[in-house]
Amino acid sequence: MKHYTGNIVPEPGTIFVFGSNPEGRHGSGSAKVAVTQFHAKYGQGEGPQGNAYALPTTELRPAFQVVGLNQSLPADKIIAAIKRLYAYCRNHPELNFKVAYRNQPNETTLCGYSGEMLMSFFKSAKEKLDYPNNIWFSEEWANSNLL
Repeated sequence: MKHYTGNIVPEPGTIFVFGSNPEGRHGSGSAKVAVTQFHAKYGQGEGPQGNAYALPTTELRPAFQVVGLNQSLPADKIIAAIKRLYAYCRNHPELNFKVAYRNQPNETTLCGYSGEMLMSFFKSAKEKLDYPNNIWFSEEWANSNLL
């Protein structure tokens, strides 16, 4: 598994994978970084945009949020979106997709899931036993032994 250290910086061939909401309101956290540094498009909630890839994890509409989790999409929807990300990665081997999550297993992100839960979603979404060759996780996640 490939990993990066520190913050993801704009580089040729690097795609910044960030947590988004279906509405594409990229106003805080890694989504704001995606807009300001990687040319993500406001209003696009999933998929490639600029030098970024939006991964929907957060729901802005309270009626659709998972009970007990702050603004979270259900796990099955996130895993399905990760599978679409992996398919896109496999179709673009010339690019490096760096996943912006760096939280520790017990730390909760803006989407309301802990690092451990998010890592389990990325692990559940992989085909067979392999991640795409061009997906990069943070050093924090790679060293957690949870992926």
